[in-house]
Amino acid sequence: MSSTDVSPSATPSTTPLVGTHAPKFGTVIPSRIFVGGIAANTVEAELKQFFSAFGAVKDAKIIADRAGVSKGYGFVTFENQEDADRIIKKEVCFAIC
Repeated sequence: MSSTDVSPSATPSTTPLVGTHAPKFGTVIPSRIFVGGIAANTVEAELKQFFSAFGAVKDAKIIADRAGVSKGYGFVTFENQEDADRIIKKEVCFAIC
């Protein structure tokens, strides 16, 4: 290795991190809610249909692993934030009411 080669250093940098921000790990969408405990055999159309009773649903997404198996959670995006807020504030009654 010559003296001009650059290799990673284990010593911390003395350069200050002024003006840097923490990385973003996701995007906040105010009209989107997280839904957990979804049965493995539930499809996105059923999720969308269920939540349509609480407002106009723009999109429903169930998260799956690389093999396509449901991870048991997903997201529902409403047309407006008020419908999402109402569910978050528990102003709606789900199937057990």
